[in-house]
Amino acid sequence: MAMKVTVNGYAVEVGDGSSVLDAVNKSGTYIPQLCKDPARPAMGACRTCLVQVEGMRGMPASCSTPARDGMVVSTDSEEVKSIRRGVLELTMAMGDGRADNPRREVRVAADAHDLAESRWANRMTPRKDETSPFFDIEMADCIMCGRCVEACNDLQHIGAIGILGRGQDTFIGTLHDEPITESICTSCGSCVATCPTGAIEFKRGPENAQKVVKSTCPYCGVGCGINIRVGENERIIGIDDDPDNLSSKGMLCVKGRFGTGFVHHPDRLRTPLIRDENGVLQPASWDEALDLVADKLVQYRGSFASVASAKATNEDAYALQKFTRVVMGTNNVDHCTRLCHSPSVQAMLVQLGSGATSNSYEDYENAGCLLVVGADPGSNHPVITSFMRRAIDDHGAKLIVINPKRIDLCDRAHLWLRPMPGTDVALLNAIANAVVNEGLMDREFVGNRTEQFDEWWKVVESCTPEYAEPITGVPAEDIRQAARWYSSPPFSGSCLIWGMGITQHTMGTRNAHALLNLALVTGQMGRPGSGISPLRGQNNVQGCGDSGCIPDSLPGYQGVGEEAARKFGEAWGRQLPVGSGLTVTEMLEAADRGELKAMYITGENPMVTEPDLAHAREAMEKIEFLVVQELFPQETTAMADVVLPAATFAEKDGTFCNSERRVQRVRRAIQPVGESRPDWEIVCDLARRVCGKLGISDEGFQYENAGELFAEMASLTPIVSGISYERLEEGGIQWPCPSPSHPGTARLYEDMFPIGPQAKFVPVEQGVPAAELPDDRYPIILNTGRLLYHWHAGTMTRRVEGLLEKAPEVRVAINPADAARRNIGDGDWMRVASRRGELVGRALVTEDVRAGEIFIPFVKLADVAANLLTNAVFDPESKIPEYKVCAVYIQKEEGPPELVEAGPRGVRAVRKRRAVEV
Repeated sequence: MAMKVTVNGYAVEVGDGSSVLDAVNKSGTYIPQLCKDPARPAMGACRTCLVQVEGMRGMPASCSTPARDGMVVSTDSEEVKSIRRGVLELTMAMGDGRADNPRREVRVAADAHDLAESRWANRMTPRKDETSPFFDIEMADCIMCGRCVEACNDLQHIGAIGILGRGQDTFIGTLHDEPITESICTSCGSCVATCPTGAIEFKRGPENAQKVVKSTCPYCGVGCGINIRVGENERIIGIDDDPDNLSSKGMLCVKGRFGTGFVHHPDRLRTPLIRDENGVLQPASWDEALDLVADKLVQYRGSFASVASAKATNEDAYALQKFTRVVMGTNNVDHCTRLCHSPSVQAMLVQLGSGATSNSYEDYENAGCLLVVGADPGSNHPVITSFMRRAIDDHGAKLIVINPKRIDLCDRAHLWLRPMPGTDVALLNAIANAVVNEGLMDREFVGNRTEQFDEWWKVVESCTPEYAEPITGVPAEDIRQAARWYSSPPFSGSCLIWGMGITQHTMGTRNAHALLNLALVTGQMGRPGSGISPLRGQNNVQGCGDSGCIPDSLPGYQGVGEEAARKFGEAWGRQLPVGSGLTVTEMLEAADRGELKAMYITGENPMVTEPDLAHAREAMEKIEFLVVQELFPQETTAMADVVLPAATFAEKDGTFCNSERRVQRVRRAIQPVGESRPDWEIVCDLARRVCGKLGISDEGFQYENAGELFAEMASLTPIVSGISYERLEEGGIQWPCPSPSHPGTARLYEDMFPIGPQAKFVPVEQGVPAAELPDDRYPIILNTGRLLYHWHAGTMTRRVEGLLEKAPEVRVAINPADAARRNIGDGDWMRVASRRGELVGRALVTEDVRAGEIFIPFVKLADVAANLLTNAVFDPESKIPEYKVCAVYIQKEEGPPELVEAGPRGVRAVRKRRAVEV
């Protein structure tokens, strides 16, 4: 219900539940509000927002006073201004009595009340902490408003800082008043963003922005909203959170807030490079480079494949797959989903008809139970983790973690199941068995909305918790408890959330089927607080698949059969290939056999991300013509014949699609550095040149801007046909969105499934846990994953000073028992070898990993890459490699090694191609 409030004679309308401060702010009137973050509830602590209200005694704090219809408010009488000035003086005295930072709210408030400094003796607090690489803490500037504590505890739900001491000695600090870097702080920066005084201040200083551009974070699949602050000389001077963003709701993680320095790094590729006759990459013009590529691709048209970038936009992806199919005549196009969630997509398409997350992030916050399987969202998706912690802390949700490795969510978990690596099907089947046998099955959902239950139950019936216990190492009673909480949460529904700990196995697709069977038998989808969520890795891995960069589907998952090929062929004016193309992993195998002669790779680095890198290098060496489109020189550009400089997210327009299926705008904030160009522009320019050499029309690649590409894709793709750039100006929209009047879909499967009225149970059995198990020679299991302070292979984050300072090298996590047996201490050098290669890294002695297992992040740091060790065996259905389980041996080393890139295969071959020096 709208209410009319008069502020200083000016009438405004506010909604039901608004405060007087809301009315004051809407009127455009300024008053101080130092303890009130604009995006957070009122605390009523500082009393600097005092006003006069007609008919009300005293001068109430406007932030905590509810607005009423007909209320008359005054903010500028001499009496209220005098009282507010006095309160502001006392507030300033809480710090050093001054307010020097021109960007901070306390300075604005002081100027508005003609205060240069407080006349009262200040409460000097000498504490200063400069240990963080991202921000400094100067307690002499603190006014004890509590906003930073609220941001840490009530927004992010981390709890790294609090109010310590008492009386005059009260201050903001960490547990035991240790340096911030010794605390559980994740460097998200929410405390810095909300501080009104500069007591917690970014190290970059108070430089004023020339403009602020709303965009979307370039890191993980959460899709957080960001405001890019641009200073002089077209440089990004900072990133602020976007409280209006529908996905992140004013939150960011350390990479989103502090990780964009790579945009201006001196390593940026600024001009095309062509390898000369001596094997050296030399600068070239765009015409020289693209004409050469066009000539070669015409030559290799029958033996070509492309790899799209999940870090690029939907428009970039759409252009590349269209070029590959229309001009090069092949469906050999793929992207990194093959290496992360292809089993999830495969299983979900079979059982449900859609390969995307079914729910929204808000369902995590509203769930009664969260079942997190094979994922470490605290490191990989920190903002999503805040929603989970909020559900636990504020609403009493149950948290079940299934993970062989201890993750930070285990500290909040009500139940932690720690299965032996590779035994996920047995564990999930046993949980489902307990659901049925304890009468917890959703009989109505199963009876009306599923099929093939009987076939599934014939397989699962014998997999009791007692049967699974010796296989998985998980106690039978814990399995039963997980079944009870997940199937019958204390309120609302249950969210099933999983990551690559489930998918990166030779049994990855079977693991995903087992997860979906559990969700079906409990009916935990299609209603608020429930859903199935494969957490997507890179920022646009969902959108890259949506846009058609997969070998078995055109845009919108419309397949590559004759009907879909005819539809798109008519729109694109060319006969399209029918039948699935090569996956990323199959491309390298084809190259190794000499069947694939040319590759075009955009924004990916297979020489770090592929398993068994020695073998991957051998395969890549056999490619006769390699084009890499990238931001920086990296391990794969070092092998390329032509390198093309691409633009970053901040230098182009487009869209990303996040893990909750929300399509969001990406907006150009600065001009591309050097001669770099957006990916779609490069691809379309190349397409026109190849078309010219083939003597065919290039009409389908004449785009003026990214919006034209999106509009064309939407016209051919039902799931996004109602989305346009114009609509996205009002905020992101979740697909399916079939028409311009459709609001988007927050939750899938409420009434129907894309495959019809009934989803399918798919029976799966455990089988062999992994392709390579420990033996006497290689007695340790290696697991791999990500780090909070780096992303993917590290191509971007290795070029951000603060992130590199937080994690400068790869640490090999090893259990204390294994370390003691080999006389390895924390920080010692240790050698890790598999049947494929070896590396040397520093030990991290921790009980986070179980005895008999080690963990190595797959980011490449200080020339250490975990994928030198991993096994190039694949799930037969989805073709994903088994990154999570391989056998290794370990031993102590006396010092840092020379770089080792191959083990039993011998010293790696030195190719005549050498990367250009930067």
